Amino acid sequence: MSNYKAIVAKVTETLPIQGADKIQVAKVLGETVIVSKDLEVGYVGILFLPGTQLSEDYCHHNNLYREKEKNLDQTKAGFFENTRRVRAQPFMKIKSDGYFAPLSSVDYTGFDSSTLKPGDSFEELDGVQVCKKYLNEKAVKEMKAQKNKPPKKKLAPFFREHVDTEQFKHNLHKINKGDLISIQSKRHGTSQRAGYMKIGLELPKWKQLINKLYPVFPVEKYDYLVGTRRVLLDTPTKEGFHGSEAYRFEIANQIFPYLSKGMQVYLEVVGWANGKPIMSPHSTKDLKDKAYTVKYGEQMIYKYGALEGTCKFHIYRISLTTEDGATVDYTQQQVVQWCKDRGFDPAFDIVEPFVYDGNQSALIELVDRLTERPEVLTEDYHDPSVISEGVIVRCDCGGLTPKFFKNKSYAFKVMEGIISEKEVDIEDVS
Repeated sequence: MSNYKAIVAKVTETLPIQGADKIQVAKVLGETVIVSKDLEVGYVGILFLPGTQLSEDYCHHNNLYREKEKNLDQTKAGFFENTRRVRAQPFMKIKSDGYFAPLSSVDYTGFDSSTLKPGDSFEELDGVQVCKKYLNEKAVKEMKAQKNKPPKKKLAPFFREHVDTEQFKHNLHKINKGDLISIQSKRHGTSQRAGYMKIGLELPKWKQLINKLYPVFPVEKYDYLVGTRRVLLDTPTKEGFHGSEAYRFEIANQIFPYLSKGMQVYLEVVGWANGKPIMSPHSTKDLKDKAYTVKYGEQMIYKYGALEGTCKFHIYRISLTTEDGATVDYTQQQVVQWCKDRGFDPAFDIVEPFVYDGNQSALIELVDRLTERPEVLTEDYHDPSVISEGVIVRCDCGGLTPKFFKNKSYAFKVMEGIISEKEVDIEDVS
């Protein structure tokens, strides 16, 4: 499931808001949302998560724009700005973590909303857009520029991107009793890949012709590769969103000597690159809670112990790919040991890995407690000078590839939502 699709779900709990006559708190898929006081437990509606952008038509037909003239009924005003971005934000001192709407809100598409059932998810219905991932104008321009660049010369089909990291609370059905669970601290940085992988060679036409008669020229070889989350990098001189990508090659060169054929490592880079923070600083004032500003200061730079102007990295996944392209992963314990033996920093396990007993409520309670930690104002596990982004739940489930789920802290989501409307998230464009 995409993290930015509309999700059909039930209200599982309602709670009153002191001093509010028309609204209440509702729990939907473990998230806290503000809804009408008329809604009862069991009500089925549509949940939109933070980071989702509602379509123009959806906001227009449901009178959700703050500017009345943009709504179908121009006598009504909603609470969405022109960006139409769903954000985590406090509302009457209540933590709201999404937008919950009736099924009828998608009737404008022509789709029969009465056929929707809990568990369904979508970005469009009958070809009509309802929502998508939010990207600001800067990010859209950067992505278009990336697409217009010439294709890579190296052919590296086995140099694979990291698997999708899905929302933890909305994918509990994918975690089975008996699975091995690891819970790691999530650091706010940029993803990178490094590997010693098989690549295809582009031969001149005369060699191709000879190979058709008698295959004497090799058509593939193993080579050391560097990549961002999505892009294979050809050279350190390549320019990325942060300028020169040379820092990624400097990191990869530390890892290359330890790689065997078909080995690929996935890592997170934090700190600085090319003289500026890798991730945009956050303002604690956006939290509207003085306690956070007192503890962390007005501006938060996610450095995690890196000296100013430098960067650090940790490795969170290692895979091996065979000659014919089959991939198998190291377990979390093997990743940790491999890193320790070579002096690298592995993903940090907050608790000892454990076998899941099938108790969903207990697992949710544990993950939420490790994510939020209100007693220390959501302090990061690595760097107490910044807020924790959240946690990663890794699930080794008997298959060849583990599953990864994320649970971001509420405080981080509030700040991330506000800064994303101004700055570009490097993960969106790299």
